[in-house]
Order: sequence, then C-alpha cells, then structure tokens
Amino acid sequence: MANEEQAKIINVEIHPLGENDIAQLEPILIQHVRSDAGEILLNEIDDIKRYMKGGQDQYGRTRTYFVAKDETGKVLGCTAYSQPDPDMLRHFNTTPELSIELLNNFVSGEVFRGGGIGRKLFTAVCNEAKKLGKKQLVLNSGPRYKASWGFYDRVCDESYGFLPDKFGKGRHAKTWKKAL
Repeated sequence: MANEEQAKIINVEIHPLGENDIAQLEPILIQHVRSDAGEILLNEIDDIKRYMKGGQDQYGRTRTYFVAKDETGKVLGCTAYSQPDPDMLRHFNTTPELSIELLNNFVSGEVFRGGGIGRKLFTAVCNEAKKLGKKQLVLNSGPRYKASWGFYDRVCDESYGFLPDKFGKGRHAKTWKKAL
C-alpha cells in the first residue's frame, strides 16, 4: 500500500451529503449496485440518487446521507439512515421512536478495505442516532452484498438472523443490530 494512499485514509472527514457530492458518488454506486451476474442496475442507482436529493422511498421514508471525503474534497463513500422499514420493525420488534436503520453504505473500490472509511461512516450514523434519542441501529444486507457481511459482524453487537425473501424468492437479507 502506498504511503500516499494511506495518508488519504487517515485524513478522511465525514460530512452531510451536499447536492454537488452526488455526481462524485455515481461511479461508486456503479461499482457496487450490480446484479448477481455483474450487470449495472441503472434503475436502482437512479432511485438511490433520487433518495439523495430528498425523494421518498417505497415506504414513504426520506433518507439522510453522510459522505466521506479526503483532504482534497474527493468523495470516497456514503451511507444513509432513516426510520426502519415495516419488515425491519417487525423483525426487531421495535418502533421508529427507538430505532434507526442504516441504508446505502458504499465505499469506493479505489481505497483499500480496512482503511477505516466504512467504520467512520458507520460511527457518524450511530452518533447522529444517539443525538436523535434512538436506542439501537438496525440494518440488513442482501446476498448481493455478502462480501460486506464480515464488516457488519465486526461493527454491530450481534447478527439477528435473516429476513426471509426480503429481496425476492430465496434472496434472504442478513440482519444486525447495535445498541446505542
């Protein structure tokens, strides 16, 4: 790993998403939002960009985003939070008053795994949730993102089983929670 690249990781700052950040996030979304066969899912990327601009999702929720930027202002990743969707509320037997859901957690493939960007974004959401009076953070991840499951195993308090068929027949979502 080049020292120059490591320095960028050390100097990452987390900021609320600005409209100008969305264009920089598009290549990161293209890296990650793909079918099992590797095809870019343009409709899903368009939906995420609409959420970033304040549009509501299928549950009527709006999402709040954070971005990770290096010292030059280059966007290296993003994450979002909102109230948990109805499936998550049932699965965790919780309420929107007690819980917050982590969504759209993506880090650029240009930076090395284990560099701390994902953890900084995760921590920013946890800190914000505490300020909002939430008691726990919940999240799920579908089979397309199985490579990220180890990260959530490390940063969350516990895995909480699976939501059967969350992303279609036989496409179960692994779930986690973290006490705040």
